[in-house]
Amino acid sequence: MTIQGPAGAKRRRWAARLAAVLVLVTVVWLAVCWAVLEHPRTEEPATSDALLVLGPPDIQRMAKAQELMERGIAPVLVIATPDAEPGDSPAMVRYYEDKDFCAPRTDYEVICFKPNPSTTQGEAIELRDLAAERGWDTITAVTFKQHVPRARMILKRCYGGELRMAATDYGFTPLGALGQYVYQSAGFVKAWLTPGCEQQLPGNPKELD
Repeated sequence: MTIQGPAGAKRRRWAARLAAVLVLVTVVWLAVCWAVLEHPRTEEPATSDALLVLGPPDIQRMAKAQELMERGIAPVLVIATPDAEPGDSPAMVRYYEDKDFCAPRTDYEVICFKPNPSTTQGEAIELRDLAAERGWDTITAVTFKQHVPRARMILKRCYGGELRMAATDYGFTPLGALGQYVYQSAGFVKAWLTPGCEQQLPGNPKELD
């Protein structure tokens, strides 16, 4: 015991220090996520060449887009329509498959596209191409609050014009917010590993045209 005792005490001290470091790192991470994701910079909606709805175009995002279009924010509504997620309810899957929000309108033009790859980066690539084709200088993009900072960074890598971000608030529960902190943090890591407009990780390549 005399020989084992000091070694055991040393291991306990190291374990305590490691636990303290992990707690500190977790607290700092939560604080950064709270500051960045819960209080993102958004812009007051103003007249733009197009309004872009980042996918998935759920009911809440489309309601926000409809509100802005009815205010005359833009002559063109652009909607990203990625495939439904595995966890989506049957009703949401039908909603995404029906794509009623893509129906032509008389008061403004509607453009729907499937991003390639099916990520925010794929949406940014399509925005770049549409903006170049149509001469768009100002875009307003709609997404949910916690996605705004990462979406802004990725869109600006592909689109060089003026970009305004508008946000919806899903009112996540604390557990839901924590899930978003993890998801968005992982998304930032992926974005930092793929700094170019079209640079891809090996596991999710852009499909060949």
